Amino acid sequence: MPPRPERRSGARPPLRWHADFAAIAEELHSRPAPLVNPPASISHLALQCSPEEARTVVELVAELCRRYGAPPPFREHHHAAQLGRLELRLEQHTEFASLTFLRPGDGLRPFVDTALELVPKDWLARLPGRVVAALHLVVEPRRPPPPGEIDQLFEGQRVRASLVMGAAVVWTDWRTHGDGFDRFYVAAQGLDPFRAGRLVQRLVELDTYRMLALLGLPLARRLAPSLRELEEALGRITRRIGESRDIAAKRALLGELFDIAASAERMATETAFRFGATRAYHQLVRDRLHELGEQRFDPYQPLGQFLVRRFEPAMRTCQSVHERIASANTRISRAADLVRTRVDVELQEQNQKLLASMERRAALQLRLQETVEGLSVVVLSYYTVGLLDYLVQGLVALGLAAPAKSLVPAAAVPLVVAGVWLSVRWLRRRLHRHLDQS
Repeated sequence: MPPRPERRSGARPPLRWHADFAAIAEELHSRPAPLVNPPASISHLALQCSPEEARTVVELVAELCRRYGAPPPFREHHHAAQLGRLELRLEQHTEFASLTFLRPGDGLRPFVDTALELVPKDWLARLPGRVVAALHLVVEPRRPPPPGEIDQLFEGQRVRASLVMGAAVVWTDWRTHGDGFDRFYVAAQGLDPFRAGRLVQRLVELDTYRMLALLGLPLARRLAPSLRELEEALGRITRRIGESRDIAAKRALLGELFDIAASAERMATETAFRFGATRAYHQLVRDRLHELGEQRFDPYQPLGQFLVRRFEPAMRTCQSVHERIASANTRISRAADLVRTRVDVELQEQNQKLLASMERRAALQLRLQETVEGLSVVVLSYYTVGLLDYLVQGLVALGLAAPAKSLVPAAAVPLVVAGVWLSVRWLRRRLHRHLDQS
């Protein structure tokens, strides 16, 4: 590889820089394409890793670099090192780490003398994670070989090919061979090392993102039976909404809706990342195909045409399952709202009946109160007149009043009744005002 130009040094002015300024400024240069000088053999591995496993990959790469006297990784997402005749490139992604090995040289037998052959086997055995993409890629500076030679390279499998970047021809059978690796063969006559490196990078990313996008398909197929049962259960509950007449039945429906809502929400939560990643990788596959600028190379079927026929239906299956889960959640929410509305309406009707019954009882209590109030006036007047009669008789007996005064209680009856009635009325009004104010 040619030496990289040194960075120009200089003092920064006294400004307040954003904490992420350096990261976003270097993002465009974070994963540069390799320089590939044909002939070359490239082996690529993509390992699905947890964060802990990704750190282990970096540690193992550092160990391998020290073994060959190369500098260990010092960047967060990308590292390149020359290990003798082998170039190693490490890239860290959201859910996977990729290792690319480049082996230049003449006289290499395609797909036999691979770059991975030079990697220590004990080191490979210690790699964590799970392989989700693996490919061997051969780049040779030659004109397109005859079909018979291509058939031998791909073990007689049906091959697809395209003219890409206006100068190179790419062949692949999109199949995994006995060693678990896909194969790409590139006749790159007329490509300089820079363009050849960009082509290699696009093909590697195309195959890696294709495999990662397809991770959503087995999940979609596993979910399909459970999702169908959930949709059928929701349909049965929806039909019963109009048939249930009492609140108890509707509450039972709400309980069943809660159960399937929990299942649907759990399904959505467990699949959100995978289906979201599938959509992102799908778009990346389309972008890499577009960047290849492929043209038909007869008599082979173009790479993109094959992907459209076989890869796109798988992506639509994942999208369909994802949309069905979202639709089920929406329908469950609407059904629950409908049942709750029916329950609320019936509760309001019951409350109205209860209020009407309470109003009738209040009217009866008012009439009874008025009756009791009249009786109270009579009773109070009776006892008041009786007390007055006792008083007058006592005065007559003591000689303090004339006998004719004994008629005073009889004459006072109307006045006493009127006074008691007015007093009771005044107390009632005062009590009502107090209640209204409170």
